[in-house]
Amino acid sequence: MAPLVELAPAKLNLALEVVGRRPDGYHDLATLFQTVGLADELYLAPADELTLECDRPELAGESNLALRAARALRTQLGVEAGARLTLRKRIPLAAGLGGGSSDAAAATRGLTRLWGAAPGRDELIALAREIGADVPFLLWGGRALAGGVGDELEWLPDGPEAYALLYTPTGAPADKTARAYRALAPSAWSDGAATRALAADGAADLASAPNAFESVAERLFPGLADARARLLGAGAPWARLTGSGPTLFTLFPGRAAAECVLARLGQPARSWVAPTLPRLPDWLT
Repeated sequence: MAPLVELAPAKLNLALEVVGRRPDGYHDLATLFQTVGLADELYLAPADELTLECDRPELAGESNLALRAARALRTQLGVEAGARLTLRKRIPLAAGLGGGSSDAAAATRGLTRLWGAAPGRDELIALAREIGADVPFLLWGGRALAGGVGDELEWLPDGPEAYALLYTPTGAPADKTARAYRALAPSAWSDGAATRALAADGAADLASAPNAFESVAERLFPGLADARARLLGAGAPWARLTGSGPTLFTLFPGRAAAECVLARLGQPARSWVAPTLPRLPDWLT
């Protein structure tokens, strides 16, 4: 049997507001998610054991979210079969693009197919929440308004295709999101109204959409201000943070304009043009 292939697309936070701190220490959000076509590739083949190989060897351990999702799904389904997972990374690490969470979602989709399983939707979403807050959205992708810690979802109609220019100017530590939340003052919290308004208006101008982490990002990522200036100087109409950073993004209605700015930016190892993606067809039967 030829291996199954699942793409694990990156996500953008088109808007992100931190609404407040929860009793459990996590934060409530209002965020507008969108998947884009920069994607990791996950190959799945039948095997006796459940294993993961990765072209980034440091990611092949038990803490990999794709392997954690696979083990959790096998336990939930009561399946005895294994699988050999082979992960090819394209999404930069710890960049605000949700690569690890998307790998977990891809493993869940792929193993459901490989094992011929029929998990319940609610059970599957609950399992995804345990792996990571972004994983439920990335099971289907497209565009969605999210609340809670990012796991309470209202899927929205797919908008017209646009092209995102992504620029990850620097690396970041694996715990950069926790650092960002610790650095964020309550004065940066808001009520989520701006994000909900953007979600309601499919043609909204995202240039001034909120991201609470903009208030701390330049302290967390030295050189980010220069990177933003470089992106704007290359012709980007605006440049905003996705997630807690350090990736900056902007959007264009057509590929040609995005590719032109990409060429002027001159950072081929750190920048990409990727189309927005529609929601996946329902793969649960």
